[in-house]
Amino acid sequence: MGTLKAVLFDLGGTLVGGSDTYEAFKSSVASLLKLLRELGFQVDERRVVEVRLRNREVFKEVRRASMREVVGEVWMAKDLRDLGIEPSEEVVARALKAHCEAILSHRFAYEDAVEALEELKGAGVGVAVVSNVSVHWLAEESLRRLGLLSFFKAVVTSAQVGWRKPHPSIFLEALRRVGCKPGEAAFVGDDPVADVGGAKRVGMKAVLVERRAAGSKLREAPDLELSTLRGLYPALKQLWR
Repeated sequence: MGTLKAVLFDLGGTLVGGSDTYEAFKSSVASLLKLLRELGFQVDERRVVEVRLRNREVFKEVRRASMREVVGEVWMAKDLRDLGIEPSEEVVARALKAHCEAILSHRFAYEDAVEALEELKGAGVGVAVVSNVSVHWLAEESLRRLGLLSFFKAVVTSAQVGWRKPHPSIFLEALRRVGCKPGEAAFVGDDPVADVGGAKRVGMKAVLVERRAAGSKLREAPDLELSTLRGLYPALKQLWR
C-alpha cells in the first residue's frame, strides 16, 4: 500500500465545537437585533427568530437536494427582506459580520484535536480543513482565533467551492490543494453521510469521530471509528500497513 501523505478534517463537531447550539443561535439573533436597531430599524425579536428558523429550513432542503451551498450573503439578504428591510450590500455585509462574530464567541477547540494536529505535523503529514459552511471567512477566522490556522495547508469550504460535502468536487479540490491522490489521504469527520460517504466515494480512507452517540444509521461504513482524536495518527498508520 502507498504512503499516508495528508489528512483532511471536517471542522464543526470534529475539530471545534460550540457553534451548533441554542446559545449560539440566541447570540446570533441578539447581535442582528442590536445592529438593526442601531441602523434605525424597529424589528421584533420573535419575528427575527421566526424568519431565521423558517428560512433556515428552506435553505437546508435546497442544500440537501442540490448539494450546492447557499452562501451567507444570499440567506442573510432573504432574512432581511422578509423582515421588511431593503437588503443593500452594506447592510447585508454588516448583518453577516454580526452573525459571524456571535458564532465565533461560542467556538472552542477540542483538546484532542490540538494533540492530533501536533502529532500529524510532527510526522510531516499535510493537513487541511474541508467544511460545509456558508461563509468562508467564518471557517478561517475560527481557526485563526483558536490558534489552529498555522497547522493547515488549505482551508476549503463549500462557500468557496460552491459544492457541499458529500459532493465529490469539494473533496477533490481539497486533495488538489494539498497535492495528493485520494489513496494517499484520509478524511476525518463526524457525519456518516457528508464526511464518511463523500470521502469514500472519491477513494479516500474515512474516519468517523463519534463524540456523541450516533443519531443515524451509517450509509457507508468508515474504515475507522473513534470516539476521540487522541491516537489518530497511530490508528491511521495501521490502515496504511
